[in-house]
Amino acid sequence: MIAVRGALMLAALVACASAYADELTPVQAQGKQVYSHWCIYCHAPGVWGTNRLARRIDKDHAVLENRTDLTAAGIRAVVRAGVGSMPPLRRTEISDADLDAIAAYLTRQRAAQ
Repeated sequence: MIAVRGALMLAALVACASAYADELTPVQAQGKQVYSHWCIYCHAPGVWGTNRLARRIDKDHAVLENRTDLTAAGIRAVVRAGVGSMPPLRRTEISDADLDAIAAYLTRQRAAQ
């Protein structure tokens, strides 16, 4: 009986921990919102930007929200300077605070590892 109760408690803790890992911090939630406003049109699954990116790199890495290898510094550099067919985005378009939030959102999986 004690072993069963212990196993149930452990299962509940694991379920809570995985649910908590999927939650976003306030900054990450802000980043998701800004990403959805500015970036999703080119970087969602199956859209033009993602399809172009999939031709240049591994298809699994084309959807930015699924990547675990992005760094905040790399995201900031690409957004500000542009790369390939992506134009640079000015601070009047995406503020530094919003860009930091996007970086926090896109690097959330890496931070959890």
